[in-house]
Amino acid sequence: MVIEVPHYKREYVEQVVLTERQIAIIEAYLKLSEKIGVANVTLQKLAEEMGASLGSIHYHFGAKGRPSLLDSAIKHVSQESIKYINYHMDRALAEGRFSGVGTYIGILYDFCRAFPHHGKFWLYFYYLAIFDSKHRHENQAYLPLMRSRIEQVLVLGMGKGIYPPLKKLDELSEKIHFQIIGALVISGGDETDQRYIRAQERAIETSEFIIGAHAESEQ
Repeated sequence: MVIEVPHYKREYVEQVVLTERQIAIIEAYLKLSEKIGVANVTLQKLAEEMGASLGSIHYHFGAKGRPSLLDSAIKHVSQESIKYINYHMDRALAEGRFSGVGTYIGILYDFCRAFPHHGKFWLYFYYLAIFDSKHRHENQAYLPLMRSRIEQVLVLGMGKGIYPPLKKLDELSEKIHFQIIGALVISGGDETDQRYIRAQERAIETSEFIIGAHAESEQ
């Protein structure tokens, strides 16, 4: 069963059409961003890191009629995270391992473990750079998608009897969303840091507590 959010903006769920070369450039960009910081990456530094010419990178990204490397990376990472989470949620459901919000949080943290260069870039742009006016529309478009996904997980949990009937799911999903992301940010998104494991555990515990308290207050 796919967790669908019908009001996803098309640009965030349709796969960006990229050539193998463009994907290679984006992946190199993300890894360099992880190494030296997103704000410190320039096309010249990227070209040097890849052993490529500046012109070749500019040809694929930024040339007239082509999207910028930054915009393409934002959409690529957001879509990869959506695909990863949907795939593993489907598997958890099919294999009877779905346990509610805890399953979702575990998959999200696993995504950041499996693709740390994606995860840290994702945190930087969708949460830490939320005040960047140039990319505010990406931030503002993506945040509701994450909250809507949590809401769908809660609905599934109620359907399977994991949770009691819950009301005001939009408010509840927002509270849980803040807990999950707050824990990720505090841990630095670094899967090698012991705080990362504690952050995941605390995010699950706190989210389940919020759900329980919400259910009690609504009945």
